[in-house]
Amino acid sequence: MAGGATTSLRHAGRHDREGQVRGFIVHSASRSGVASPPASGPDPGSRSGSRWRPALALLALLAAAPALAAEPLCEALTALGRSAEALRRGDPAASQLAARQARSALPHGPIGASAAATQGLALLAVERPAEAIEPLRAALVAPPGGLEGALRLALGRALVGAGRPAEALPVLAEAAQRGPASVSLGARWLEAEGLLAAGRVGPAALRLEGLLGSGSDEAQARRGRLLLAGARRLAGREEEALVLYRGLALDEPDRPEGAEAAAALAGWAAAGGARARLGGEDRLRRAERLLQRGRPAEALAEAELAPRSLPPAPAEPAALVRLLALAGLDRLAEAVEAARPLAASRHPGVRRGALWLLARAASRAGQVEEATSRYAQVAEGQAPVPGLGERRSRELGDEAAYLAAWLWYDTGDYPKATARLDAFARSRPASPRADDAQWFAAWSMLRAGDRRGALARLSRLERGPLADAALYWQGRLGGNRERLRRAALAAGDGWYGWLARSRLAALGAAPSPVPAVELRPPGPLEAAPAGRLAVAAALLSLGWRDAGVAALEGLAQRGASRATAVEVCRLATFAGEPALAFRVARDLLGQTQASERWLFPAAFEPEVAASARGAGVDEELLLSLLRRESAFRPEARSLAGAVGLGQLLPRTADRLGLLVGLSGATVDGLDDPATNLPLAALYLGLLGERFGSDAGAVAAYNAGPGPPAAWSAARAGQLLDEWVENIPYKETRTYVKTVLSTREVYRRLAGLPPLLDAAAPIPAAGAGVGF
Repeated sequence: MAGGATTSLRHAGRHDREGQVRGFIVHSASRSGVASPPASGPDPGSRSGSRWRPALALLALLAAAPALAAEPLCEALTALGRSAEALRRGDPAASQLAARQARSALPHGPIGASAAATQGLALLAVERPAEAIEPLRAALVAPPGGLEGALRLALGRALVGAGRPAEALPVLAEAAQRGPASVSLGARWLEAEGLLAAGRVGPAALRLEGLLGSGSDEAQARRGRLLLAGARRLAGREEEALVLYRGLALDEPDRPEGAEAAAALAGWAAAGGARARLGGEDRLRRAERLLQRGRPAEALAEAELAPRSLPPAPAEPAALVRLLALAGLDRLAEAVEAARPLAASRHPGVRRGALWLLARAASRAGQVEEATSRYAQVAEGQAPVPGLGERRSRELGDEAAYLAAWLWYDTGDYPKATARLDAFARSRPASPRADDAQWFAAWSMLRAGDRRGALARLSRLERGPLADAALYWQGRLGGNRERLRRAALAAGDGWYGWLARSRLAALGAAPSPVPAVELRPPGPLEAAPAGRLAVAAALLSLGWRDAGVAALEGLAQRGASRATAVEVCRLATFAGEPALAFRVARDLLGQTQASERWLFPAAFEPEVAASARGAGVDEELLLSLLRRESAFRPEARSLAGAVGLGQLLPRTADRLGLLVGLSGATVDGLDDPATNLPLAALYLGLLGERFGSDAGAVAAYNAGPGPPAAWSAARAGQLLDEWVENIPYKETRTYVKTVLSTREVYRRLAGLPPLLDAAAPIPAAGAGVGF
């Protein structure tokens, strides 16, 4: 146990750490960005005798035994193993060289075909498509089992990339017929691009229309809409092209396809196409979408253009979106001054948005009477607020009504808080904040000195979703060991389980062990998924990571049973895809002794370890944060515009990049772990320096440093359990509990003692990072 204010954040000197982080990013950026399999912790599949791992491991074993290479077969197998492993780890140059050696040793038969396939894939990976054509054709003479369709797709890609689309079309048509679902879909998309490149605009447009209606993923659909817009314009169907370009430019302003569409419209307008010009309402729509996706600086620029464009946007909605963008840039004082006249607007949505801004400002200034009055006005309305979107506008009323009650707790008027929170819970029983209202009503009574009344309320909450919390606090407030033991058992590896065990240890009682996880019998093995697993395993054995992972993703989404889920997790782990193994284990297996390492993977090693070490933060804390932020998906994007493993907002990443001397171009690659991981670790380390506790740093990572700094100043010296319980934002409160408790699970799996100390006092925040 950590004592006092001791935390797990290991503070290095700031300048030394920034130098280490800069060096790590530069080193990582020179790599391909393809993650290697998790290196730490045992693979739970290895104890069960996987059908696939021996076959996959054979290549690596042969590659590690050069003495076996005395004969052509052994020499070919050894080189092929090196080639597949190099391609899988993201070193196509080494893969291509080893594949050539394998083909030289044994040019014909299945081994030669596998070597030719790997050589072709490696050449594609280094963007040498013309050279990839010959080995891929050779591989198709005797294709490895189940991979004909995938290899035809690769050959089609090479032909299109080499400027030979007409030759690619029949190859891609066969790939679409003979490959599994993921291969077939990829072949049909590439066939459409090949038709366009070959000048066959009509058939290409028909194919794209069909694909856009087939439920393709969002990224491919955006690309398809852009291609179809170009095809429509080439065919002279300008109205349809304008609709497609405009839709992309307005709906996807933060995506490359949206930028390309906007550029196409600008070029069209400059060439005399007046209808291609973006008007004021178009600018306003782009500003709203950018604001909703966490791009306030770009939203501000568009909002300021909107009233000056022709035709101009409505003045008051444009003004409100501009003010919301200013607030998003932490220029709240500037926004508030301009919001006052809008609070009397006849436009109900504009009025509601202005009142919301004024309520936030009054709350920050401690003007509780004004804040609660304005929040109540917001709660009474239902009009959509320009810039917030329909969903956020709907949520606004419930949130405002809750804050109008909760602020009395925050300001210390506990009798009024109890009455208002009770009233909120009664009037909005279906609200997602109803439980919170009852919880803080109990805390209000406790703060007012009515301990008996508070304990009675907590006792009533034992029967609902807050049971583990209610048990813990009854035990904590009354020193009741039995209640603490019950809380530990009810919460397991959750927040209140770790708090209860910490308190029991402090009382000298034997802490309740973490409950044994459930062992589930496997379900029946399905024949069809097993066949698709064999294809995925064969793709991965060639080192063809992307295609293998796509096959596993398809299987996970369509038809994996609990039995096949185990195999998917094993193969995903081998492929270095912890996010896929995590999601499959979470959705299909649950937490068992066998699945724990998939549910709590030591993902993206050694990059996580290096990033944590360079930033002076605890590795288990960083892993826990990444698990909560993105589920280890490098491509993850939130509705607010946060990107990548650490879910960094672009404006935050820009500022962090300036600290370590990175260019904007590097920071733009936030979906690359080589960039995102060190920046996320650096940010967590800087927050740790400022807040002096893991709880404060993690809260600031979620909510931004401003609000947690105010909480820590007002409640300096509060103990960890109480400080976290008093976090006013439900999302942040849940976030802190999840990240800190998951860190303890990582420590347990690593054989490390618990670090969480429920009685550690939380210090006030000092000077430091403010963004």
